[in-house]
Amino acid sequence: MAGWLAVTAAQAQSPQSLGMSEPGFLPSERSVQEEVWAQHLVEALGLEDGLPADPAPEDLYGLLCPEEAVRAVAGEGAAAGLRVAHPVAPSAPGEAVRVVIEAPVTALYQLHVEGVGAQRWSVDQRLIGHLDPTPLGVAPGPRLLPLRAGPHEFTGILLPSARADRLELSAWRPLCIAPADGWHSGRALLHGARARTLVRALGLERYLPAERTVADLEGERFDAASQWGGRTNEGLAGGGARSEWAMAGETPAEFTYRLRLPEPGLFTVEARVGGGGGPQLWSMDGRLRANLELPAGERRFAWVHVMTTPLSAGDHVIRALVPARAGIDRIRVVARSASDPDYVEVLEQMGFREAHVHSGVSLGETRALLRDPVFALLTERFLELATRGSEPPLPAVPRDLARLYRRPLAPVLPSDL
Repeated sequence: MAGWLAVTAAQAQSPQSLGMSEPGFLPSERSVQEEVWAQHLVEALGLEDGLPADPAPEDLYGLLCPEEAVRAVAGEGAAAGLRVAHPVAPSAPGEAVRVVIEAPVTALYQLHVEGVGAQRWSVDQRLIGHLDPTPLGVAPGPRLLPLRAGPHEFTGILLPSARADRLELSAWRPLCIAPADGWHSGRALLHGARARTLVRALGLERYLPAERTVADLEGERFDAASQWGGRTNEGLAGGGARSEWAMAGETPAEFTYRLRLPEPGLFTVEARVGGGGGPQLWSMDGRLRANLELPAGERRFAWVHVMTTPLSAGDHVIRALVPARAGIDRIRVVARSASDPDYVEVLEQMGFREAHVHSGVSLGETRALLRDPVFALLTERFLELATRGSEPPLPAVPRDLARLYRRPLAPVLPSDL
């Protein structure tokens, strides 16, 4: 796209119209180091609010990947959950609720509110957004929060009938924007590492090649369920569903499933769910979370993307908190091919020009990407879109990426949005 714009500009101002001809500027071939690319990503994704006054490279890495923040403060207890909870004292009607929570490390966080009723929350006088915990008893904030380590003031404005009982601030650990072996200051950035960070930042890992299905769990064969969860074969349009499925009763219910993986890798978790619209909260091992928002009025079972994330070999626990009358028919876990060439291929299908995975990224290439209007469009709503598992992460990305032509997206974006 940037190249197309340059050609158009050159045609508009030809040497004849200027009365003279001058040589064009050649892009810089100087190599880019990983900490410089991390800085560019932080700025492009709108994470600067989480940086301290004099940021170190480790602050950049922590905002892009919580695991990097854990490694930066190893031995100080930051790895123990990266999650902080705080009770909320009752407030008088019309009175703002204020709670101070200390973020353990500089990272991206999400706020969860337990309670009931419509509420509007902000942090350090910056709006988070509106949420309503009523359907599940708990609701995630509508956008991620880049926060520096230290105390932060959360302020809630509640309707007279609303109530907030507890706040929880947790690092968004499903997202790790980093090269395969983590960030290394002073190391030259390679195209393979850059492609990996871009695909993760744009939420496109689900489009990496599928290798095989490693688990296919039947919804009704859960290992545990809360009081109002059970098995049924009634109440939902079948649509090819099996003879039974898990289903919540007249109140929300949580279902637990156990999963064993024979080897580590990158995996996509998908679920076939139904029962009308509304929010669902899924988690893996209690630390990787996913927020699903199903369309209203659709009662037939349909496949939705839950999360795509690296997982270790061994036992894992999947939990799903679903609203009243919602059902789970199947859960599928798919292993994906996740080598550097696979990441490069995804970007090339998006229309971006890429080079060999082991070739260095130049300053000229970096500047061209950052000036690309398609790149700017795909990153401008990162904090709002990064947590949505049931929808494509970006409005310009169709569900079937393989159908894209190998050309820049810009000429078709306006009609797709």
